Amino acid sequence: MTEKEQKFIDRIRLAVQLANEDEEGRKLADRLLDGKIVVKITDGIALNILIKDHQLTFVESSEHPRAIYEYGDVDSALKLLDKKLSTYAATVHKQLKLMGLSTLNDAFDKILNLAYEHANGLR
Repeated sequence: MTEKEQKFIDRIRLAVQLANEDEEGRKLADRLLDGKIVVKITDGIALNILIKDHQLTFVESSEHPRAIYEYGDVDSALKLLDKKLSTYAATVHKQLKLMGLSTLNDAFDKILNLAYEHANGLR
C-alpha cells in the first residue's frame, strides 16, 4: 500500500469516526439513511460503510449499496478530500462518479468536509 492510499483510507476512517463520536458529526449522521455506502478508487481500494440507526461501521460486503463514491485515482481522491479540486470539475473530467441516492451522497459529503476541517486543524 502506498502512502497516498493510506492517507485516503485514514481520511475516510476519520470521517466515520467523526460521524459516530463528534457532536457535529453525529448531527450530520442523523441525516443518513440506513444502508451501505461504498467509497472506492477505480481498480483499487474499496471501503464499505454500513449505516444503521445513524451509526457508521466498516463492513466487508459491498453488496447492495445505496450510494457509491468512486474516485478515478488516488491523486484525484486526495485532491477532492483536501479541497484542491472541486466536485464539479472532478465529475466533468470523470475523476469522480457519484451513484445511488443523491441525498445519501450529499449527507456523507458533509461528513467528509468535517473530516477535512479536523485533519487540517480548522476545528
